Amino acid sequence: MRQVYTGEFRPLWPLLFAVVFTLGSALWRVCTWPLLPVDETRYLSVVWEMWLRHDWLVPHLNGSVYVDKPPVLFWLILAGWKVFGVVEWWPRLIPALAAVGALALTARLARVLWPADPRAGAAVWILTTMVWWFLWTGLVMFDLLLTVAVLLGWNALVDPPCGRGRWLWFALAVGAGVLIKGPVVLLFLLPPALLAPWWRGESVSGAWYGRLALATVGGLALVLLWFIPAVWQAGWDYGRGIGFQQTASRVVNSHAHRRPFWWYLPLVPAVTLPWSIWAWSHSRAGTDRPAGLNRGDRFLAAAVGPAFATLCLISGKQVHYLLPLFPALALWLARRSWLAPTASRRGYAAWLALGALPMVAWAGVRWVPVLARLRSWSDGVAVVWLLLPVLVPAWLWMIRNRWRTLPGVVPSAWVAGSTLFSLVAAATPALQSHYELGALARQVHELEKAHLPVAWVGRYEGQLNFLGRLRHPVEEISPGEAQGWAQARDSGWLLEPVKHGKARPAVEGVRWYAVGDGGIALWPARLWLAHHVAAVTGGKGSH
Repeated sequence: MRQVYTGEFRPLWPLLFAVVFTLGSALWRVCTWPLLPVDETRYLSVVWEMWLRHDWLVPHLNGSVYVDKPPVLFWLILAGWKVFGVVEWWPRLIPALAAVGALALTARLARVLWPADPRAGAAVWILTTMVWWFLWTGLVMFDLLLTVAVLLGWNALVDPPCGRGRWLWFALAVGAGVLIKGPVVLLFLLPPALLAPWWRGESVSGAWYGRLALATVGGLALVLLWFIPAVWQAGWDYGRGIGFQQTASRVVNSHAHRRPFWWYLPLVPAVTLPWSIWAWSHSRAGTDRPAGLNRGDRFLAAAVGPAFATLCLISGKQVHYLLPLFPALALWLARRSWLAPTASRRGYAAWLALGALPMVAWAGVRWVPVLARLRSWSDGVAVVWLLLPVLVPAWLWMIRNRWRTLPGVVPSAWVAGSTLFSLVAAATPALQSHYELGALARQVHELEKAHLPVAWVGRYEGQLNFLGRLRHPVEEISPGEAQGWAQARDSGWLLEPVKHGKARPAVEGVRWYAVGDGGIALWPARLWLAHHVAAVTGGKGSH
């Protein structure tokens, strides 16, 4: 007979596990992973230039005003550099610290929405070990900070911190969210506020909506404390770019990430692995069928449904745009998985299958012919990291009589966590060998110190400025301008990106640095000119 957990479970333990796991895996990545282009290197180059300019108002990238993102992440990095100096580890810890804040706010939301239901406490276990959330806790990006602002606003609507000041907290969430990633925060905050009568199960007075409007306007007024001085300094073109064009282009006609409206639908089960499959399998087993929607369930529906539908309609789509909805998804999954069996044969089979994924992936890359082009990514993988997620289910089987009284979500979280951590550890050698931007940046730094001109052929996105601590912008030239540039600066150097599928230049004197499946060739200008002119001349002569 299968056992299910029906008792109480102290909510502190899931939160402690989630915090320790989040910070531990983040520290591993800080110590072993390189910064990844183009986003991480670009954002740190923006902050580096703000540091050089002593300018906290207007971000710059490679000498030009940067209008793609508001400044909160940049401010947090600068504040840390004021304390610790210009170090790489501080910016990389910020997403993990934001994830910890999001976990605490998720645990609080679970407690106030379902005060008598122990299942909701499992949300932090589930959220921490969702594959996409886990990956983002180690990347210098904006989305986890935005999630903190969204969760602060949700908590304010349900039960304000300290029991009062609901609309002050909501205004703070609006202002912080806009300063983190723009007006998109309103997409997550306004629907549950407007649908309050439905999820609260009672009517609200007109004062509710009046205070909502005032809080929203107050939050936007906080943004003006930065926006007006920044526009005064940088000009109206900057204000129009960051205030309107940047957001409008993503909504109406995105060029960089344009996707069909249904694009998110098949991705949701994938990015919430392994819990999407886990909850589905136990739901089919009939272990937990809620009788109906209670106040908390209705709140989740009001928070997720309109936001997800709108994200589907927006032209620009990226998977990480969904991250602010992950805590709500974790709460929903927790309420449907907590009472699942703790020791069924199917459960053990699922754990073993999950734990075997890293080994299966490694073997496939090594020996399946169609995956041969990925083989170099499997070099240097330590077998111990492939065995760890298999050994954890085996250990759980040996001690199964000791933890049968625990909820089934707990051992599942252990297996999921060990699998994710093993993937991070196993990926370390491949990332170190495939992303050599640090070595390239140090070489460009030496060229800058020697006052030798350097130019990047093609679009440059700040990959080297922070890594090389460069004090001057890298000149960006088009491929058509390269020959004229090399002729005018025969002592200079050219940085030429080489995409995957194109041959690495086999020319003596050219320095090669791997970047993903391609790389960057560092050419002496004279050598580049001689080689390319000879190639063009030879090509014409062959006709």
